Amino acid sequence: MTDPRQQDVYVPNERSDIAPFIPASARSALDVGCGPGGFASTLRATLGPQARILGIDAVASSVAAARERGAFDEVVQGYFPHALADREERFDLITFNDVLEHIVDPWETLRQTTAYLTPGGRVLAAIPNIQFAPVLWEVFRRGWEYQDAGLLDRTHVRFFSRASMIDLFESSGYAVERCEGINSIRSTWATDPLAPRRWLKFALADTLGDRQYLHFAVLARPIGPNQGS
Repeated sequence: MTDPRQQDVYVPNERSDIAPFIPASARSALDVGCGPGGFASTLRATLGPQARILGIDAVASSVAAARERGAFDEVVQGYFPHALADREERFDLITFNDVLEHIVDPWETLRQTTAYLTPGGRVLAAIPNIQFAPVLWEVFRRGWEYQDAGLLDRTHVRFFSRASMIDLFESSGYAVERCEGINSIRSTWATDPLAPRRWLKFALADTLGDRQYLHFAVLARPIGPNQGS
């Protein structure tokens, strides 16, 4: 992962866009790169009060904020999976929301993740889509300009399209159960104050295919010996 001092710009986000992909049957979950802990509320609301939910993050201030929010049962400071190397705990669900693109070798991270899953456990990831049309348009107009946050975050070291997201998981030993676009340009954001811009986005959405989505959500299970169905 990149320098943790560069990862403290994100505010708490409950990521309700990910909620439909959370397996309701999970009784334990680990949120990797949990940041200030916003997603913990969504996990708790979906999985219930009896589920064991842990977070892990390398940034001390984010860990403190996540602990203060109180939705996690425990928040570990450090890098995954090394900070959990001395534990035997396994999870029904491990999540990576806007995390894998920050890792130099996400393939190896996913391969190591299987050791922390229960039989039948799943990995759920939200990954930015480098084919997102508004970003492609800005790159066409201005060239590639890194930013402090967003799809062109200067701490992103990997960039994925839908096809390469699927390949990432399949080449790391997973079967992809779902890979679906989320956060379409149909969404209304604070950057869309003018009605004509919103109307244009709605009109263009169906013509753009994968390019209308800012993220894709990927739900996958490891395949191989000792993995449940």
